[in-house]
Amino acid sequence: MYRRNIIAFVFIAAVFFLTATFGGCDPVYHYVVFPPQRIEYTLVPNETFMNALNDSSYRLSSDRLTAIYDRKDFKVEVKYMTDYQLNNVEFPQESQAGQYSTNPFTYGNWVDPVLGYTPQRFMVFKITVYNYAGSKINLDPESCFLTSDRGDFLYSYGREEKNSRYHSLENYFKKLKGTSGVDDDVFESRMGIVRRTVHYLGKPVFRGDVRDGLIVFDPLTDEVEQVKLDLKNFIVGYDENNQPSEFVNLTFFFKRVPFTPPNAQQGYVAGRTDSLSAGSRGKISQLDPNARPTGEIKLAVRTTNVLPAEQLMKPLEDYLAETTNFKLSFLKTNLLPAELKASNVLMILADEGQMKFSPEQEKNAADFIRNGGMIIADERSTSTQSENWQAINNFLTNVGALLGENVSTSRIPSDHPIYSIWKRFDVLPPVDPDLQNVHGRVIYDFLSGMFYENRLVAVVSNRGYSIAWGAFNTAEVRAGKDFTRQRELLSNIFYYALESKKIKN
Repeated sequence: MYRRNIIAFVFIAAVFFLTATFGGCDPVYHYVVFPPQRIEYTLVPNETFMNALNDSSYRLSSDRLTAIYDRKDFKVEVKYMTDYQLNNVEFPQESQAGQYSTNPFTYGNWVDPVLGYTPQRFMVFKITVYNYAGSKINLDPESCFLTSDRGDFLYSYGREEKNSRYHSLENYFKKLKGTSGVDDDVFESRMGIVRRTVHYLGKPVFRGDVRDGLIVFDPLTDEVEQVKLDLKNFIVGYDENNQPSEFVNLTFFFKRVPFTPPNAQQGYVAGRTDSLSAGSRGKISQLDPNARPTGEIKLAVRTTNVLPAEQLMKPLEDYLAETTNFKLSFLKTNLLPAELKASNVLMILADEGQMKFSPEQEKNAADFIRNGGMIIADERSTSTQSENWQAINNFLTNVGALLGENVSTSRIPSDHPIYSIWKRFDVLPPVDPDLQNVHGRVIYDFLSGMFYENRLVAVVSNRGYSIAWGAFNTAEVRAGKDFTRQRELLSNIFYYALESKKIKN
């Protein structure tokens, strides 16, 4: 008791001393005793200025956070990404190592010891380009520039130093890099993320395709209230020599407003397109990892594989019977209305052979989603260039267009319920190189998703998980392979599909 009293007395005396010493010097006092007060800001589209353009192609998203240019044959969406979004949704694992955080766009959870808070490293916009009808279009990110009401003029950062016209992220991080092995690892990790996520003038966006990516600027001072983002010389046509020949200039206006990070107890994450996460008003029940998920999975399978459905889906049927209480039924489908009406999950599994979709099938799939259905698409081509991967993305792009404005496509964030609703996934299940020739192919280290009315309605992968889900490839090659994690992920998606449909209804 005596020792505790001494400690308490010392603590009170120290606080009294600091108060008496720094009470007349407010900045120092706040730094020593309290963290400095700081208002965080975000950028939202300036509807007044956008309307002043007198161009009906411009509009705002339903949540008023995304500026859109929609010329019907193509569409461009622009959204500002807050540090909160970048740290907690896009790169949560990469933002938790203080000064060694590998999130390249923010300082992660590092706090500047001089300022007493985490400053802003960059201003980041997400730009999504949809090509509905043109042969090919393209965005040159280094022809994008930002101007402010204080006279600032900023060019966007290029990716690699050797190819950049103005300044590059590679050069920026080289200047910060020390000489230790840890510094090398952090640099390489940051640049890996940059190469995956930042726009660059590379392969055009072909008809039916969609591409999203980030553009990056230096931060602006807090005094800035209005900014204009110009996408200069957006490429809408190429000549016979495959050189850009037709251009349009796009302009987007944003205004700065205070940003309050969401209350974690509300289960909301800024920028998330799925409001059914744990803790939200439409909460999906979290299963114990040792529980057995329950529900009726009525599976419609669209595939180029010629095996009968009973033989093709037997491995999945056996796994679900052993580890879950799912009641599984399945049929092969040509996406006819009666077939989809009798199903709640549509699996598109692209094996060898060309996959095609008609406008009528796209319409039927859109109706299937409106009625609460879920689409799971996976491509396992063994060739470098896959027509089926393009066909699947064109199909889903057209389905999204039929669904209307309440649709968005993006990477599925790492804290989405499909990664933890039953079994937990901190990384995606591996791709087995023995079962498909993946050399020379880009295997994405993320899953893409389509969201409709705040619900994930399509999961898209080119990782070849269908090998684990069905009887693809020969039994001899598949023998002895452990597909548990790939099947657990599918079970998570099944359970999410059932539970999110209940909330929708």
